[in-house]
Amino acid sequence: MLDDNVPQPWRARTTLVLTLTLVAVGLGNLQRLPYLIGEYGGGVFFLAYLASVMLLSVPILIAEIVLGSLGRGSPGLAMHWAASAANVDSRWRHLALLQAFLGLIMAAMAALMAAWCFRWAVLIFEGDLAAASAIDVSKIYLEHIKDGPGQFLGSLALVVITGSLSALGVRLGMGFLAWVVLPIVAITLLGVLDFIFLYTDLRSVSEFLFARDLSAWRLDAMWVALSSAGITLGAGLGVGMALGAQSPPGLPWGRSILAVAVLDTAFMIVTAVIVCAALFEVNVAPAEGLATVFIGLAYAFANLPLGETYGALFYFSMACIAAGATVILVEPTVLMIGRDWGAGRLGGSILAHTLIALVVAFCLFFDAAILANLATLTVNWLIPASLLAMSLFVGWLMPRPVLRGELYREPLWLFWLWWRVLRWLVPPVCAAWLIRGLL
Repeated sequence: MLDDNVPQPWRARTTLVLTLTLVAVGLGNLQRLPYLIGEYGGGVFFLAYLASVMLLSVPILIAEIVLGSLGRGSPGLAMHWAASAANVDSRWRHLALLQAFLGLIMAAMAALMAAWCFRWAVLIFEGDLAAASAIDVSKIYLEHIKDGPGQFLGSLALVVITGSLSALGVRLGMGFLAWVVLPIVAITLLGVLDFIFLYTDLRSVSEFLFARDLSAWRLDAMWVALSSAGITLGAGLGVGMALGAQSPPGLPWGRSILAVAVLDTAFMIVTAVIVCAALFEVNVAPAEGLATVFIGLAYAFANLPLGETYGALFYFSMACIAAGATVILVEPTVLMIGRDWGAGRLGGSILAHTLIALVVAFCLFFDAAILANLATLTVNWLIPASLLAMSLFVGWLMPRPVLRGELYREPLWLFWLWWRVLRWLVPPVCAAWLIRGLL
């Protein structure tokens, strides 16, 4: 039986699946994937991306969930307990610190993205972009980029909201995200998709996203698919350990994470179709970067029939997803501050979200390029290093009977497949990803 010092678990695995789906969708590369899928051969790139998710992100996220379930505490305590069980150096607990730091950085980026999306939802709904030209939208975008104080105030307001949800705890705060926010977002996106079906020509979308153009497949496409898939489920960010510790024991962890991957892929396809169809309808080619999301897509919605309404709904959905991801990504830091340092749930939430606000302020006021540099450092170096360390620890150091004991509800063949992939395939792939980022 769990004592008062251990986070009390959710009552159903569905909450875990929906919560992880929310953070996965929030990390789903809205500004990159629609362009990348079409640029690298459509269906060919999508299959490579899907294979990377199943063979890289899913095994590691299962491993992190297992460690969290074993430790039943903060990520730091879970790693310390696991190191003791494996009879290895307790300094492996520092891996939890790295993952919590990465989660905090990604949470700051998600908070900034949420504030931007909320701002664009208001602009479109109020008609400020009605019938605007691409140049007009570009001017508004550049003015927003230069408005550091305005961006910070918007981000600060959002951080207050996410901090309040975090302080409510996993049953109320994250339960609200899983059972209210995510279903509302899903219904809203389906409504926007229906609008896209009615008012756009989907033939160009089909040719762009679902083509089988092998000539567009290049060696670098494999690495792009790998890096995109490597971050999409939140593996390597401490989220798995944090949520695994607060979930009911004895769940079928493997099948739960596979369900998350399926739901995340479904959301990704829906958003990709919406983005590409809207852009093609106004003769704008999809491109990589924030400009596509906040200039090209805004221009497209502003010039489509009923685009103000459905564009506002789309940006509002993206804002809710990013805000929800912020709450979940910072959870490892909240647990470590609250439980390891004795600050309590409320104190942990306040301090963790204060750190998010400081990171956002530093990016906005001190160095405009630091956000891009942080993203590059995180994706190319720190996340692959985190994934590599986790795969080596669980795949090579943790006793197999202990792992099987946590995954006893999975079929034996599925357990063996997961363990062998984690042991033999994931480490060299992560090492190659890391080396390529360092070169």
